[in-house]
Amino acid sequence: MRSYADGHCDTIVKIYERNQELFCNDGHIDIQRLKDFDAPLQFFAIWLDPKYYPISMHQTMKYIEFYYHQIQKNSEFIGHVNSYSDLLENIKNKKISGLLTIEGGEALEGEISAIHTYYRLGVRSMTLTWNHRNQLADGVAEEDSRGGLTIFGRQVVEEMEKLGMIVDVSHLSEMGFWDVTEITKKPFIASHSNARAICDAPRNLRDEQLQAIAEKGGVVGLNLFPPFLAKNKQADLADILRHIYHMLSVIGEDYIALGSDFDGIDSVPKEIRNVKELEGLFDRVEEEFGSKTAEKIFSKNLLRIVNQVL
Repeated sequence: MRSYADGHCDTIVKIYERNQELFCNDGHIDIQRLKDFDAPLQFFAIWLDPKYYPISMHQTMKYIEFYYHQIQKNSEFIGHVNSYSDLLENIKNKKISGLLTIEGGEALEGEISAIHTYYRLGVRSMTLTWNHRNQLADGVAEEDSRGGLTIFGRQVVEEMEKLGMIVDVSHLSEMGFWDVTEITKKPFIASHSNARAICDAPRNLRDEQLQAIAEKGGVVGLNLFPPFLAKNKQADLADILRHIYHMLSVIGEDYIALGSDFDGIDSVPKEIRNVKELEGLFDRVEEEFGSKTAEKIFSKNLLRIVNQVL
């Protein structure tokens, strides 16, 4: 079985809320399916339902504790990653690697010290916003306001780079996106966003944004949510390939990755019902673009980011 590296899933929050387990559950991702791959890397996001915003740090801590409980419980198969050397050790031991992320700066509650606390707790990437405005910036749902990063948001981005955390611009307003390009010195990512030229969804990126990420050495993770893949809100492998074709023509093979959004989406492409079926996508990408390009998209490009930033 091939390996893969995926920049975004919501599995931890989903199984916590459903009182399920990481080893086996009825969602898109679990260890039982992950362990069939060759030492894969999975970014696990902590996302907050807006109902938790008044207690955002409190709820985030609950999810983080649950994540570590699941990692410890299944330590035979999976290991948490704080650094690239941790990742290499897991690969050596043929283990799954889990990288902990936060989706939405609400979790900071306006405290710059919180980013240090989360770093000490093993968080290695953060999506600055979800869809709405927070204390860091405007999300894509606030696009009409033309708001970008706040002063606090700029401080957070600068502090993340100092610490060695991956800045993630998925869900961020376009103005905020361009603010990030101005102040970042390291590669940043859009962990789960597609090409807007192929599907004109607000969560997808314009060609100029794709190019800006590539110029910084970052990656764009392909999101598998059908409404972000095709205008008719249905999707199959051919739709994913259309996004890959376009991204290859705009930014080349070194800046595309996976960002499935598994367990954060309520529908999936026809041929990819769960993580195990990503192998079928790999086969199609390899057939269309060759094994070198497929390996970069499915693992090497995201592994490079982990190496460069962490």
